[in-house]
Amino acid sequence: MDNKNKATILIVDDKPGNILALENLLVTKDRTILSATNGKEALQTILNKEIDLIILDVQMPGMDGFEVAQILNSNKRTKDIPIIFASAERKEHKFMLKGFEEGAVDYLFKPLDPDIAKAKVAVLLKVQLQKKELIEKNSSLQKSALLINNSADIIGIIDATTFKIEEINKAFTDIVGYSNDEVRGKPLPFFLSTEDKEFIEGLGKTEKDRLSFELRIHCKDESIKWLHWKIVIKDGKWFVNASDISSQKKADEQIQQLNNELQTNIAQLEVSNKELESFSYSISHDLKAPLRALGSYSTLMIEDYMDKLDDDGKKMLSRIGDNAANMTTMVDSLLKFSGLGKKEVEKVDINMRSVVEKCVNDINSSTEHKATVNIHTILPAKGDRLLITHVWMNLISNAIKYSGKTEKPQVDIGSTEEEDDIVYYVKDNGAGFDMAYANKLFGVFQRLHRKEEFEGMGIGLAIAQRIIIRHGGRIWAKGEPSKGATFYFSLKKN
Repeated sequence: MDNKNKATILIVDDKPGNILALENLLVTKDRTILSATNGKEALQTILNKEIDLIILDVQMPGMDGFEVAQILNSNKRTKDIPIIFASAERKEHKFMLKGFEEGAVDYLFKPLDPDIAKAKVAVLLKVQLQKKELIEKNSSLQKSALLINNSADIIGIIDATTFKIEEINKAFTDIVGYSNDEVRGKPLPFFLSTEDKEFIEGLGKTEKDRLSFELRIHCKDESIKWLHWKIVIKDGKWFVNASDISSQKKADEQIQQLNNELQTNIAQLEVSNKELESFSYSISHDLKAPLRALGSYSTLMIEDYMDKLDDDGKKMLSRIGDNAANMTTMVDSLLKFSGLGKKEVEKVDINMRSVVEKCVNDINSSTEHKATVNIHTILPAKGDRLLITHVWMNLISNAIKYSGKTEKPQVDIGSTEEEDDIVYYVKDNGAGFDMAYANKLFGVFQRLHRKEEFEGMGIGLAIAQRIIIRHGGRIWAKGEPSKGATFYFSLKKN
C-alpha cells in the first residue's frame, strides 16, 4: 500500500507488555505502529514522524500522560493530532474532564475491551485521514486559485445556454476595465458588438464539445480588444480560456498594409521595368545608329580627304571618331549592366580553382603583361558559372592592369572560410587607391584614376557588384595609394 495512505499510530506506555498487547490488537497492513516507553521519548518521536493517532498512558513515571498532552496541545504542528488516553486507575469524572481539556478525544480503560478499542481507533483514524485529505485538497484548491487569478490568460466558467459569466479570473476584469462585481452574472454578449453577439448565440446550439474562435470585446473605456477563445463544453457549462491578441492583430494589420504597399510597389516597379526596357531598346536602336554613322563618316573622311586636311583638321576628325567609338562602348556597357537584372541566376557547383586558372590563361593569351600571378587555395562554391567567371575576369584583369606600372607586379588570388561564407580575394601591389573614395569604386562610370593613366570605362566593378549581390553575397575592397589593393567577394556556403 502507498505510504501516503498508511496510518501511523504511536503507543506510549511505560510497560512494554501493554505496548505489545495493543500492537497485536491494532496491527493491520494499512497501519504503521510506533512505540515509546516514556513522555520524553514520545515527544521526540512525534517531532520526527508524521503521527495520525496517539494512544497515551496516563500513569507514567517522570512525565505523565496529561503533561505530554499539554505540551502537544501547545504546539501548532502537533495540537491537532488526536489522543486517546489509556488509564487503569484514573477513571473519575474530574480526571476524564482534565484529559479532554488537554486535548484527548477519547478514553480507553484498562483492562481493554478489544472490540471497543479496535472500533474507537478505526473511527478516529478514518476521521483523521479524511481531515488530512481535506486539508490537502483545500491547499491544492488555494494554489489553483492563486494560479488562476495570477494568470495573464482569462480563465472562467460561462453558462452554455444563457452565456452568463459564473466565474472569471482577474485577467478578464483587467482587460475589460470592469470590476468583478460588474462582470459576474453578466451575459458574455453584453461585452460584444452586434455581429459578434449573433456569432456567440449561434454557438449555443453547437453539438461540439470544444470550440476555438476570435472575437472583439468592448471595454469600459470604449476601446476594443481582440481575444482568442478556447472552450471546453461539459455539463451545460463553457470552461473558457482566452488570451489577449490585440497586439498580434495590430501587427497583422500592419503586415497586411505593408504587403499591400509592397504589391503596389511591385506593380509600379514592373511598369518602371517595362519603361526601362523601352528605354534600353531606344538606346540600342535610336542612339547607336547615329553614333555608328558618325564613326563611319569620320572614317570615310579620313580615308578620302586626308590629303586635303591640315594637321588640326586631322586631329579633330580623329577625335570625333574616337569619341563616337567610346560613346558606343559606353552604351553597350550600360545595356549589359541593365540586362543583368533580367538574367536568371542558375546556381551549380563550381570548381573555383578551375575557373580562376582559365581566366588567368585567357588574360595571358590576350594581354601582354609582366605580372606574376600566384594562385593559392581556392575553395569551391555554388553559383552561376558564367556570371561568377565574369567577376573573376574583371577582378584579375584589373589587378594585372593596375599593377602594370610597378617594377615587379604581383597578383595573389585565394580564399578563406568563415562561419557562413567563403571569402575570395584578388590582391595586387599596384597603384592602389585612397580609402576615402572607396564608396565610388562600384558606381557606374566611376573612376579613381585618370583615363590617361589606366584605360577603361568604369563599369566593370559595378557589374561585378550586381552579380555578387544577386548571389546573396557582398563585394568590397581595401587599398592604399601606391601600395596596392585587395578586392574581396563572398558567397554563401549553402
